[in-house]
Amino acid sequence: MNLISAFYRSERRTGLKIIVTSVVLGALCAAPLSLIEALGATSEAPTGAALLALFGTIAAAAGIAIGLVWLIVELLVARHR
Repeated sequence: MNLISAFYRSERRTGLKIIVTSVVLGALCAAPLSLIEALGATSEAPTGAALLALFGTIAAAAGIAIGLVWLIVELLVARHR
């Protein structure tokens, strides 16, 4: 079984899984723009990479917020059992 499948099938809390997935999504969406800037800009603006980074990090931030709320609710419910 590979590492990714093992993580998602583990007994870890769902909120933590959502947070980790969102952080990875944000990093993967911002990576192309970072690489373009690090390796040298071309004569034209990298509009596609910039839009991918913009919307990808917004989606990642929303996912992190949802994951945090989910994790807090999980911890509160587990405490009251």
